[in-house]
Formats: sequence, structure tokens, C-alpha cells
Amino acid sequence: MKKHNISVLGCGWLGLPLLKSLVAEGHHVNGSSRNPDTLTAIKAAGGHAFYNDLPDQINRGFFGGLLSTLIITLPPRGRSLGEEATAHYLKCLKAIPLLHTGSIPRIIFTSSTGIYGDTSGIITETTLTQPNTHSGRAVEAAENWLDSTASTYAVLRLAGLVSSDRHPGRFYGGSDRPISQADAPVNLVHRDGVIEAIHLLLKKGWQRGDTYNVCASAHPPKGGFYTAAAKSLGLEVKGTDAGGANGKIVSSQKLRGLGWKPTWDGLDLKGLTLP
Repeated sequence: MKKHNISVLGCGWLGLPLLKSLVAEGHHVNGSSRNPDTLTAIKAAGGHAFYNDLPDQINRGFFGGLLSTLIITLPPRGRSLGEEATAHYLKCLKAIPLLHTGSIPRIIFTSSTGIYGDTSGIITETTLTQPNTHSGRAVEAAENWLDSTASTYAVLRLAGLVSSDRHPGRFYGGSDRPISQADAPVNLVHRDGVIEAIHLLLKKGWQRGDTYNVCASAHPPKGGFYTAAAKSLGLEVKGTDAGGANGKIVSSQKLRGLGWKPTWDGLDLKGLTLP
């Protein structure tokens, strides 16, 4: 694979493992965070650490030099910011130096399948977006802004994210909440699968505006899956509320056509090794 000069904006739960994997492949990688411990971890992994706290504090060195690819993994923070999430998210993106001038050669933006809202049936990248959450509306606004501004960018719409340290057994296990819409199909993807998708795009390249859903191929009913996931951790669920049988099934066939063969595609709970 050709080696790239890459900046990962947002080295959190997804961005830091991504940075480590890119360094391991021999890329020159900048990592950005506002957390001192994360900045130390970036350096320990062989990356180049930069403090950024968008939209107000920006280290222009992170975006400059021979940068060939900017990967944006900033969470939209819909739960914490509520109705302010969209305005804040756009303000952060607009603060990125050179982004609005088209001077950053390539951009990968991690969006969310939440952008589709409660649409029913098979969901592809051409399905109408109709987000019904603060985070969904924020990433939709971000995608639209990138389309009007950026040069060569790609969008990865990520399904519900899981890993051994974000185990689905804890989503409802031990909670007072029953599993709502228990007949709805689940749409999940392992963090490693997302990282594999980003590596694939870096290898294959993309055209301006290319958009890909990133989701496992298995879509078991929500109630049975989360009950089994909780049980695998020795936890109980409060119960289930029926409904959702006609819920959405996110298709990743477009990405699979590029050769994506993700980790944990069958949602086998035994494949989630606990840390």
C-alpha cells in the first residue's frame, strides 16, 4: 500500500485505535485530542500528537505540511448538546484550516446510519435521509456542508458501534430499561470492521462524495440478540416490549463490492473477547 501523511481528527474510542493501526502500516500519522492522556498514548503509538479543542483552539501544524488525507472522527455529541449539537458540529468543521478552500487533498468523514431515521426496509446509500435525533441531524448537516465545500471527500455511515470494551451485553444488561422494539433488526458494526473499511478506502481511493454504509451482514431481532448478549456477561435484562418487525436493515453491499470483509460480520457473541 502507498504510504500516506494522515491526520486523524478526534483520537477517541475509534480514532486512537485507528491511528495505531495506521502507524503499524507505516503511514506518517498525526493525532489530535484535547485529553492529555490521549496525547501521551498517541506519542507512545508512534504518532505525532497535537492538542486541538475545536472550534476555539487549533494547532495549524496538525493540518499543514504534506498532509494527504484528513480523517474526521469527531462525535456529534447529540446526547450532551441536544438541540445545539448541529450548530456546534458545523462550527467545529468550519474552524478546520483550509477545509473550505479545498486545499486538503482527501477527506474521510465518519457519519452515522442514524441519518436515515426510522425508515423501514432495506437501507442503501441512496435511501432518503430523515434523521430524528440530534446526532443524526448534526451528521446530516455536516455531510451537506462537506458537499458544498470540500474537495475529494468520502463518507462512511457507521452502524451501531461495538467492541469488547463496548459490549452489547451492557446496552440493556443490568438496566431497569426493557428492550424496546424487540422485534426490530439490529444494525451493528465492530470497531475493527470500521478501521478495516478506512484502510480499504486508503488503498482503493475514492471519488468526491462517495458514500458507504458500514454495517455487519447479520440483523437478528433486537430482543433476542441483546438478551443473549447480556446473558453472555452474566447479566439480566428487564424484559422486552414487542414491535419494530418492519424496522430498517442497513445494507453494506456497496462497500463489500470494494472488497470489505469485516471483523465480526455474523455478530457471534463468542467473537467479542472481553478486555
